[in-house]
Amino acid sequence: MTLSCAITGAWRADGRVHHPAQTDHLRGSHVALPQILLPSRYERADGTTRIPVTQDVKPGIAMPLVVGGPWTRQARDRAVDKEVRAAFERYFTKAMKVRNWVPNELPIKEMHEYGHLLSDDTVTIIQAYLGVEDFVGDYVEDGLNMLHNNRARRNLQIAWGMEEVKHAWAWELVLLHSGRRTEEELETYRDEVLSHKWTMRENHPGLDSPLGVICYTMVQERATYFNYDQMRRRIRRECGLPEKMTPFERARGMQIGAAGAFQIVGRDEIAHHGIFLELVRIYMTYFPTETQEMLLRVFNGFTMPAINVIPDGADLEAAMRRTRLHTPRNQITDVNNPVLNALGYENKKALERAVQQAKMLPGSLGPEHTVLSETGQWVLSMAEESDQPVGSDEPSAEDLERHLNAPEVEAPVAE
Repeated sequence: MTLSCAITGAWRADGRVHHPAQTDHLRGSHVALPQILLPSRYERADGTTRIPVTQDVKPGIAMPLVVGGPWTRQARDRAVDKEVRAAFERYFTKAMKVRNWVPNELPIKEMHEYGHLLSDDTVTIIQAYLGVEDFVGDYVEDGLNMLHNNRARRNLQIAWGMEEVKHAWAWELVLLHSGRRTEEELETYRDEVLSHKWTMRENHPGLDSPLGVICYTMVQERATYFNYDQMRRRIRRECGLPEKMTPFERARGMQIGAAGAFQIVGRDEIAHHGIFLELVRIYMTYFPTETQEMLLRVFNGFTMPAINVIPDGADLEAAMRRTRLHTPRNQITDVNNPVLNALGYENKKALERAVQQAKMLPGSLGPEHTVLSETGQWVLSMAEESDQPVGSDEPSAEDLERHLNAPEVEAPVAE
């Protein structure tokens, strides 16, 4: 949906808004939002819900908030840090209360019962998953070195790593109790994995900055969830289980055997995707140009981590090719596009358009003055300064009159 809003000022040839009387106040102490047609209840960028104060205004018209300013780089950084911390606290609370599991609680006896039905390709892929997950120490170490001066991001890295530790453990149990690998074989394999070192900056565009880390991890976790969910489905087919959970499985809340392991680990991975998606949205709000440029860089060069350093990388590639578990087409339709849609883009072309047009946004505008449409067009809004105190949610009589009478125009940034 394209947002229509009141706007004052004139377009210049370079696509910027020029109206000194309207832009000078952005350097002052406070600014007010224009009238925006919205439902009676709407969601803020930080995920909270606000019921607009409308007084005698007809339903559907949200009155402006008065926003402190100006939006300096430091102010944006502080806003990001505050929202990231709140997001981490919500994530950590849910992780402890809802997803707090240990691998030894997985259906190990059923893994033994059904293990002989797993195909060689399935076993090869699971072992490679074990290898990739075993680099968790390198993943966390690199992140902590980069994020050591940001408490919320550091804490998220630690909590994320703690959950990832369980995933290699789970795949080891699947291989061992399915009877497809011995303890000695697994020990030898894992020792060989640890003889290699993975680094963030190795063939992964974006992993050279804190912003790039969240953009890359958001995509990577979505891809990992897709891979694990596809493997869960494959295991059910190989074990002769129905596509959907049986009444027995639903009653206990866990699928049978190795499928249950992929169900539980997959739940972690989609939760990890969710927290990094939330962080990307936060950065999009306050640093739209930088974030979109980084997103495009990550999408253009994305590859999964550690594939080139696990000892059986070639075997994994061959098994993936035979099973078609994850193809380039899957990456676009089941990973990239859902991520782009969740960020508000129709497709990658919309992201590319937004990257180009974001460069023309007036640098002094705060996040409350820009809205991104799903086609990648920016809609700008500017209004005269309110006479209400900074931080007030109550519109003045002048606010009501001015915003009710303001014309509505669609204002995409000029191409």
